[in-house]
Amino acid sequence: MTILEEIRECFASMTSYGAMRINNLPDEYMAFVVRIPDGYGVAIPVDNNIEVAERFNSCRFRTGLLSIEGAPSNYLMLISAFEEYRYEFASLCAELLSPGENGKERKALLTAPLDWWRKWKELVGNGIKDREIYSVIAEMCVLENKLVQDPSAEWTAMRMGSHDIECASESCEVKSTCKRYGAEIDVAGQHQLVHHKPLFLYFLRMEQSQEGISVNDMKTRLIEAGYDSGKLEIELQHQGFEKGASIRDEKYKILEKRKYIVDESFPYITKESFKNNQLPSGITHIVYTIDLDAVNYEIW
Repeated sequence: MTILEEIRECFASMTSYGAMRINNLPDEYMAFVVRIPDGYGVAIPVDNNIEVAERFNSCRFRTGLLSIEGAPSNYLMLISAFEEYRYEFASLCAELLSPGENGKERKALLTAPLDWWRKWKELVGNGIKDREIYSVIAEMCVLENKLVQDPSAEWTAMRMGSHDIECASESCEVKSTCKRYGAEIDVAGQHQLVHHKPLFLYFLRMEQSQEGISVNDMKTRLIEAGYDSGKLEIELQHQGFEKGASIRDEKYKILEKRKYIVDESFPYITKESFKNNQLPSGITHIVYTIDLDAVNYEIW
């Protein structure tokens, strides 16, 4: 029986949480088939200092603690949630676990696990779409600016009914771009700029650069400014950027910073913009574009 055949057999037979050691691998290259709350897949014991958290559709490539042989230990896992693709997913798992000649492939994997992941991403091409990380950095930069003025500032971007940042006396919406020219922004719906306390819109122009800052850099700066580290991690996780994700180290430089007050002179759409203060019959959602170059602003 080959490694691939054994993995497929284990996938078919494991119906509850647990782990099964792969017998076709020598002890020095041991690995396990596992079924955990995330789904099913394979796991390799790794050093505690290795931290990975990547995602592709329903597949996850991550590290985590598992209690397989005694006390909890750190494992590198490739996990899927799609049961209907067990046969195909097993091939990818076998490729991950194969030690190669004289253990060359396993040594390379343990040395640089993200290299394996990136090669796979290149292979599958357009099937992967990463969220724009610079927009997250922009929100964290504005949060840092607000914390200096108001310790009540809180990052609330992923909460329904909230703006990106909420303070005791005002709200903040953050928009960003990597375009060198122009300042058009998309407003997602007739409610995004509705406010019941003063609302400010921050606009940041950015570019990818090793001289810039990353999400992890901003996390350190925000903690130093007094923001709760647990809140930061929860918000980053909600946005899909878990601790250990390589994209959190991508750096962007800020080229321009604008601040707008969203008042009567600011162009935005609400239901009050229409006859009888109601959206036209049959219209449930509006997405529109604002040219910020046509609006007065200040540099912050």
